[in-house]
Amino acid sequence: MQSRSRLTFLVVNLLVATAGLASDPNDWVNIKYVLTHAGDRSSGETASAQSNIVSNAGTTAKKGPWTVTNSPVKAPSGDPHDYLSWAPYHWPNCNWCDKGTNHFANPNSTEPDIGDGSGDGDFPDDGDYEGGGVTTPDSEQKFINGFDGTLPILVTRNLQGAHRRMRRVRRHGTPVVEERPPSLSRRGSLDPFPDFGGNPITDAPALPTAPFIPNLGGSRTGKGAAGTPAPAQAPAKTQKAASKCTPSPTKPLAPSATWTTCPYEVRDGKVNPDVRTLTDSSDVMNMAQSVLYNGIAYALNKAPIHSKNAASLIDTWFLSSATAMNPNMNYGQLVRGPGKEHQYGTFTGILDLRALVKVVNAIQLLRVTKSPDWTSAREQAMTSWTKTYIAWLQGSKIGKETASKANNHFTFYASQLAAAQMLVGDNNGATNTLSNYFTHQFLDQVAASGEQPFEAVRTRPFHYRAFNLEAMITNAKLGDQLGQNFWIAKSKYGATIQNAVDFAMAQDPKSEDVSDIFPHVASAAAAYGDPTGKYKKFLSSKSRDYQSQAFYFYDQTDALPNSPAATRKKKRDVMLPVGNFAIKDASNSTTCVVANGLPAIPFECPEVFGKAPLVELEDGLFVSCDDIRRFYEGVEDCIR
Repeated sequence: MQSRSRLTFLVVNLLVATAGLASDPNDWVNIKYVLTHAGDRSSGETASAQSNIVSNAGTTAKKGPWTVTNSPVKAPSGDPHDYLSWAPYHWPNCNWCDKGTNHFANPNSTEPDIGDGSGDGDFPDDGDYEGGGVTTPDSEQKFINGFDGTLPILVTRNLQGAHRRMRRVRRHGTPVVEERPPSLSRRGSLDPFPDFGGNPITDAPALPTAPFIPNLGGSRTGKGAAGTPAPAQAPAKTQKAASKCTPSPTKPLAPSATWTTCPYEVRDGKVNPDVRTLTDSSDVMNMAQSVLYNGIAYALNKAPIHSKNAASLIDTWFLSSATAMNPNMNYGQLVRGPGKEHQYGTFTGILDLRALVKVVNAIQLLRVTKSPDWTSAREQAMTSWTKTYIAWLQGSKIGKETASKANNHFTFYASQLAAAQMLVGDNNGATNTLSNYFTHQFLDQVAASGEQPFEAVRTRPFHYRAFNLEAMITNAKLGDQLGQNFWIAKSKYGATIQNAVDFAMAQDPKSEDVSDIFPHVASAAAAYGDPTGKYKKFLSSKSRDYQSQAFYFYDQTDALPNSPAATRKKKRDVMLPVGNFAIKDASNSTTCVVANGLPAIPFECPEVFGKAPLVELEDGLFVSCDDIRRFYEGVEDCIR
């Protein structure tokens, strides 16, 4: 009991201590726009936001540097340079017998083992994994180190199954909720990654430290846990545990044995608290946020410290031979469990490195401001690292799988790939990547009402609508930087990003965080204009200080020169009216109509269902066309 109570105390305090450290959403700020504001922080509408960016540049840098080599647990490869994170929504389901046996974490206890997958522990597990920016206090790091690189699993009773609209599937064995078609059986261990013909980084000039040659493919012989993240869907139903328990081990084992002994199952929208004991996912977000703040701050005031901060943080995370991350996400968001198939990450792990967009943004600013700290050696080394990572994104099995998805995972994949291509000077490739997104997956992502069906089916629909909007808007901003106008891109149902923002604004967040959408509302106002003041009114009513937030500096019409608002005098015909969609006779009809009275385009299954009857939103969690149909054509999906 004492050890269990101690663990509960430590974890709860760890989570409380780290609350509020989340970084900003993914974003991009126009390079020329930042330069035009150099030296004007004392006045103007964005003065407060600029001041906060500069202040945050210094305070965040002091919390660094960050590196993957500081992780308390190594990837299955055994290489400390390999990025590692665990699937946030997967929980162990050991179902150990309790009485008179030796448990993993608490031998001879008559209470459920804290690592057995049956306890309910009162741990806050509803936080947003995607928020990132969570760090482990030094006081708790000592506790972590006491386990020699292993940590106990924290679980809850009544493991929830998938919602009736979802299919939850184990990596092996029969489906947990509904039987899965044989053609969709879970893949086994990953195929070897393709040979990209050498390592471009080997020719990078020497940095202050020895040249670092990253491991492209990653080792396949190391021991450890691995896997993928679980999807979150609409409110999940509780699934009762099996009536028979599994005999406990005959002798004490380390709590970490759960990672490779017990099967892990999806628990809709519930973050397993123990994933936060790995620091790579929070560290990369903190690093990227600080790099961007410092890059902008240097462009605004030319203070040398900001340039040095940005370059140093990039060195530590990407370039130093002692601390650099290998340019792959082979072990991102691993799903733990027994068997070789749990020794690798899957497609959801790429999401963890989405903040690479911010790093590229900062590097572009260091380049154009001719920062003395952004040396030719760093330039060439970072370019080489990024070229290797691009090759992995486009050529690895994990990367190819992510590129085939229909929901936010591909939207963020496109952001990441396009930004990386911009960094290495392949602007045509970046434009093609973004164009491919807006002419393929985007077509099915937004219904006529502005609803996002692939996100609305999740357990926390408000959060996931905002999350996909985050990536959509980033893609439009990257395109704007490249001279493109993706703001007017329409889904097959005639909806734009603006319609998706308008719909999300109109929804009741219930217990979810309404602030998730604030930056996107500001983006909509900047890109499409705010003639009726609806966006300003929304932000003013929800947040007193939104004009002092960093996103308010980024989200100005001047920062989006190719947007409809910036070109409205010449191209009024491309502007969509605010509140464009409404319901016609909602009491007797389920048909949404556009403002001009024309009927909505008839529903047809999204293109992705032409390849398989079930589509995977997260590792092991699937939807059918019928599951999401109502979000395209139901009355509740029209803006009231």
